[in-house]
Amino acid sequence: MQKKERRTRIVLVGTEGEINLGFVIRLALNFEVDEIYLVNPLINPFSDEVKRFAAKAAEIVSEKYIRVTNSLDEALDGIDLSVCTSGLVGSSSDVLRHPITPREFVTKIVPRYSSIAVVFGRESVGLTRDELAKCHLFLSIPASPNYSILNLSHAVAIILYELWISTKDCKLREYADSPQLSRILKIAEEIADKIIDDPVQKSRTVVAVKHILWRSGPSRGEASLVYHFLKKIKNTIDG
Repeated sequence: MQKKERRTRIVLVGTEGEINLGFVIRLALNFEVDEIYLVNPLINPFSDEVKRFAAKAAEIVSEKYIRVTNSLDEALDGIDLSVCTSGLVGSSSDVLRHPITPREFVTKIVPRYSSIAVVFGRESVGLTRDELAKCHLFLSIPASPNYSILNLSHAVAIILYELWISTKDCKLREYADSPQLSRILKIAEEIADKIIDDPVQKSRTVVAVKHILWRSGPSRGEASLVYHFLKKIKNTIDG
């Protein structure tokens, strides 16, 4: 698995379900988690059922990647920043359960640390207060007050996704660069010269096109199509 500058560890306390664990291991491979620690799991973490639901991540279902420990303290050893998670948020007087959001965690806090651990509790009852107190921070994923408790693997997915996009260049397309956008703006200006008589209106229109181009972030392919479309319009106007 490709290593990053920041080391990311998932810690699962008292895991009760092989299916959930399989899904979490799959997510770990999806988002390049460096290691998984299991604290007193209630299931066999290396079972065929776990491997089945890990899908192609079954290759990392081994003691080399997944470490079983008897205490949360051991699972957090060597970590610069630890965050415990729960769907239960405390009252104004319950400081232990005053949460940060995943977005706040990954954008404002994570960049300052070289190793982090995200701790998830049992599927049935989550983490105890004593376990929450062992972490540096408490995190909760905002959800509907009608049903705010997420499935374990779903919570893991949300947090790992936030971590991933905050630390990776996750471009799914190649954006048009400034010269390509300038070429579109130039031909738009030439069209405006042909069809708009009022100089004030023409200037405002060109400014609007410029703002749209640089704000919208079109892909290179989209920008190319728009340019050739405008070129055909100009050619038609020119006769």
